[in-house]
Amino acid sequence: MRLLFSAVCPTGFGETLIGVSLADQLRKLGVTSHFIIEPHALRMLVQARKHPGHEYTVLEPQMGPLAKLLVDDVIATFRPDAIVLADYLTHCRTFSRRYHLDPWFIESSGLPVIPIDIWELEKTGYSIDLATDDDSDVNEHFRDLPAQLRPVPLAHLEPDGTCRARPFRVWDREDRVSARTRGHLRTTLGLEKQDKLVLLPTAAWQLGKGIRHRKQVIPVRDAMPRILAHYLQQLPPRTHFLLAGEAPEVLAELPGDRIHRLPPCLPDRFGNLLGAADAILSLNISATTVTRAVMAGVPTMVLGNRFDIRDQEDAEKAEVEIGGFSPVVREQLPGTLPLHPFRLWPLSYYKFLTPLLTDNPFTGAVSQAEILDEQAVTGGLTRLLYDQPTRSQALARQFAYADQVRALPDTPTVFSETLEHIGMGMVVT
Repeated sequence: MRLLFSAVCPTGFGETLIGVSLADQLRKLGVTSHFIIEPHALRMLVQARKHPGHEYTVLEPQMGPLAKLLVDDVIATFRPDAIVLADYLTHCRTFSRRYHLDPWFIESSGLPVIPIDIWELEKTGYSIDLATDDDSDVNEHFRDLPAQLRPVPLAHLEPDGTCRARPFRVWDREDRVSARTRGHLRTTLGLEKQDKLVLLPTAAWQLGKGIRHRKQVIPVRDAMPRILAHYLQQLPPRTHFLLAGEAPEVLAELPGDRIHRLPPCLPDRFGNLLGAADAILSLNISATTVTRAVMAGVPTMVLGNRFDIRDQEDAEKAEVEIGGFSPVVREQLPGTLPLHPFRLWPLSYYKFLTPLLTDNPFTGAVSQAEILDEQAVTGGLTRLLYDQPTRSQALARQFAYADQVRALPDTPTVFSETLEHIGMGMVVT
């Protein structure tokens, strides 16, 4: 069987990584996969070609609508049996905004289209809250597709009841590293036995690189790292920080002998870095980094904001609810107004992600704190790093969730059932 993956993502590795992981697991069924990608993901697919089955075609943004000709040519020469969207939302947005194409030109091939649905779109109302009073509609052709796959971790563990949406395990391997490898990595970073290492992953798009942020987003984008930098300076002096990816420049204000910076790296290398860390701190609960950390047994804290603060009156109400702002928060907050609630900094996605996270055991596998609550962040992270009972409880929650994920049917079985649901069945090539 041959599958063509649409994995066009301008920034970030997450969606492409999910698609590659699915393709890796489907090799057991004799599936050959070909990826449509953008230059950003080229390094990942070059590495993936060390194994059989992951050829790729690169679309250049300057192609514009001519990209359709290249995709049509791949379909004609590769002759796939079906098309898989590495993420429905990203496929629609990238082809419509970057290439000025109707994203459903792919259906002219007559091939079945199976989307990976990271967000459980049917529950969202097909609208994304990007910032205060700024919503974006989602292409609703999703309703017409007969089946979809939901990646776990993140999606709910249960099918949707109609057999139309099936959860599948994203990771079929362990990201945990041996004690020897962990020790070598930490020695390389200059860490001593008593030191603690916090991994701070940031994607380029979060800083406005490779993507143009709306003007309502920019104050939130710029202010939150300043608040975070202050919080991190309050942690015990044996705390080190590993800045992975495109770190905000303001984090350079952290003590120089405790900062370790690494450029964006490939997934395998990043798995090793996870193993060297004592905790992960993220401002994006849906980040692939967070889901990998949970499965790898690395305690994880996610920061967000539930308050909609448009003026001083709203700020006073939020301060009362939190129990008092720290001087730094009080100083920085006016420059962020209107401050939207967010789960995926610097964008909001607060209402959009609510159905996905409601009654979802994934949320219990990570520690969460309000970014405007200095004591909750600094105290919670300190305990997660240095207090053994707190660490043990956090790890117990993660391990319990990971066991639930591993109890799901294996991914080849889930995919075969999806094909049967759409009346296709496995095609032997």
